[in-house]
Amino acid sequence: MSVKPISDPLPISCEREEIILLKQIAQNTEIAAQSAQKQLLFSKIRLGLTGFLTSLALFALLLGGPKLYRSLQNADRTFSSLETVSSQLVQADIPALLADVDQLAAKGEESLEAIQKASEVLEKIDMDRLNQAIADLQKAVSPLAKLFG
Repeated sequence: MSVKPISDPLPISCEREEIILLKQIAQNTEIAAQSAQKQLLFSKIRLGLTGFLTSLALFALLLGGPKLYRSLQNADRTFSSLETVSSQLVQADIPALLADVDQLAAKGEESLEAIQKASEVLEKIDMDRLNQAIADLQKAVSPLAKLFG
């Protein structure tokens, strides 16, 4: 099935419609061309921004990369230390340590009680009489000290 082009002459009214349609087609083509130019401009802007952001990201990575690497190394060392400490805590005999701490606290209480008793004894001593006794002893011993010399 073949289609033949229309070669019949058109009536005058059709020619006017044809001219109007051709003008509309020309306007639509011009609008489409302007839209295509705007799209091209926006595509160029997008490409430029993408390139700028990519270069900015690479620059930031170059500047911050070594710091990030050192931070990650420090974090790795810290986690290793935490792992060591946690394994030591697992191996530690916590109940025995707590029992030792309880014994130490009990001994501390006993020592405190002994200090309180000693302070009570010291409070009972009459200092004036003690000083008088020391002075009397000094008087009694001074002739002997002079004798032996």
